[in-house]
Amino acid sequence: MDKRQLDEWLGAFGGQDLPLLPGTALLLGDLESDALSSMRLVARLIQWDVGLALNVIRMANAVPHRHFRTEVVSLDEATMMIGIQGIHRCLEKSRPLDQLLDPAARERYFQLAAQATYAAMLAESWGTLRNDMVPGEVALAALLFNLGELALAVHQERRIARYLSLMENTEVLPHEAEYVALNLSLKAVGHRLAGLWKLPDLVRHCMCPSNARHPRPLGVMLAAKLARHAIGGWCCPVQARDLRLVMEYLDADIESVVEQLNRVSREFNLNLNLYGDLPAVPDLEAELIRDQWISGISSQRPVFCLAPRRDSLDQAEATLQSGKLGDEGEVLDVLLAGLHQGVGLNRVVFARLDEAENQLVPVSMVGTDYEPDFNRMTIDLYGRHLLTVLMKRPASFWLNPGNVDEMWYQVPQSLRDIIGVRAFFAHSLFAGDRPLGLVYADRRFDDCALDKKALSGFNRLVALAQAELLRLDQEAGAKPRPRVEPIRTLR
Repeated sequence: MDKRQLDEWLGAFGGQDLPLLPGTALLLGDLESDALSSMRLVARLIQWDVGLALNVIRMANAVPHRHFRTEVVSLDEATMMIGIQGIHRCLEKSRPLDQLLDPAARERYFQLAAQATYAAMLAESWGTLRNDMVPGEVALAALLFNLGELALAVHQERRIARYLSLMENTEVLPHEAEYVALNLSLKAVGHRLAGLWKLPDLVRHCMCPSNARHPRPLGVMLAAKLARHAIGGWCCPVQARDLRLVMEYLDADIESVVEQLNRVSREFNLNLNLYGDLPAVPDLEAELIRDQWISGISSQRPVFCLAPRRDSLDQAEATLQSGKLGDEGEVLDVLLAGLHQGVGLNRVVFARLDEAENQLVPVSMVGTDYEPDFNRMTIDLYGRHLLTVLMKRPASFWLNPGNVDEMWYQVPQSLRDIIGVRAFFAHSLFAGDRPLGLVYADRRFDDCALDKKALSGFNRLVALAQAELLRLDQEAGAKPRPRVEPIRTLR
C-alpha cells in the first residue's frame, strides 16, 4: 500500500470515533463526584469499552498539562485528568453502536471490542507479574493494538464483507486477509491513526512489528494474539506456538500460564453481556496445548496462497529506478512492499547487520504483523553457515526441494526453528562494498511453492535497491567502489 492509498484510508477513518457499546452507559451509570469515585476503579470500567477508552485518552491528552511533563499514558491518568464530568462528556459525545452499523457488522465489532478488552486485561496482569512500573500503560497499548481493524469494522466499505468472511477462518492471519480483500495494511492504518490522534508512544511502538524484540511491546503483541484465540474459544492450533513464547516471556511453565489465562477469562466473562451474543470464553486446558505440541502446531496446508500483482511490481521497479528516493529507509520500504505485493511473498524481512555483535537483527518487515516470535529472531554470523557465506558479498540463495536435503543443515538453527517452512529466498544487501544486511522472504507454507519467476522478481528488486542505495551513498560523499561482477544466485 503506497502513501496515497494510506492517505485515502486515513481520510475515511480519521474523522470518526469508535462507537459506544450499548451497555456501557449502564455500566457507568452509578458514577458520582470525583471525591466519591475511585479513579482506578473508573478506569477499569472504561476499559470494558474500547471506543469510550479512546475518547477518554484523546480528551485527556488535549488538556493543557499543568502537572504532567509528558503525555497521559494510561486510563488511570486520563480519568484523573478529566474527572467524572469529563467522562460524562465523553459518554454524551460518543455515537451509539446501534446507530452506526448493520446487525452483521455490529456482531463483528462486538467481537473485536471483546478482543481489545481481553488483551488489555491480560497485558496488565502480565505487567504486574513482571513488575512493570506502569501496568496500565501496557494495558492501554493492548486495548488499542488492533485500532486499524476496529476502525475498519466501523467504516462502511464494499470490501469489508470479504475481509470479515476470510477472518472467520482461524487459520487466516489478518494481514493475509488484508492482502486478498483490502490491499491495505491495517497495522499501518492503526499506526497512522495513533499518530493523527496523538495517542501515547507505547501504543504506536507496539504497532511496529520490529519492536517485538523489546519486552513491553512483546507482551502487548502476545496479549493481543492470545485474546484473539480466547474470544475464538481456544480453537486455533497456532495458539500452541504462541503459548511457548508466553512461557518464555513470563519464565513460567504451561500450567502456570494456563491458570493465569483462565483467571483473566473468568473475570472477562463477568461482563460478557456488553458484547452482544458473544459466547463465554471457556477455560483452557494445559493438556490440550501439550497434545498440540506433540501433534504439530498448525496445519501445513494453507487456506490460500498470495497471488503476485504485476502493477505493484512495476510500480516498485519504477520507484527504485526513479532516483528520487531520499534515504535508506525509503528504499527499504519500497523494496519490501514490492516483494510482498508485487512478487506475492507472504513474509519479507530486512535484517540489518550489527557489526559490533556480528549478527543480523530484523528491523523492517512486511507480512509478519501478527508473528512476534518470527519478528524477534536474531541470527549470529559466527561459524560458516549459509548466511555467513551470503554476507561476504552480494549474493542470492533459493532453498528449494532440489537442494533442501543437502542445504537444510547449513541454514542456521535459529532460522530453522522459527520459519516453519523448508523453502525461502535470501539475498545479502550491499551498497557497493558496504554490507547492510540480509533480505529474507518466504510464502509461509511449503504448499505455496516458490518458483523461478518469483526468484527473478526477488533478485531484480533487490538489485535495483542495491543500485539506489549505492547512489545515495555516493551523493552523501561516501563514494564506495561499485561492484562490477553481477549479483549471483547460490544454488
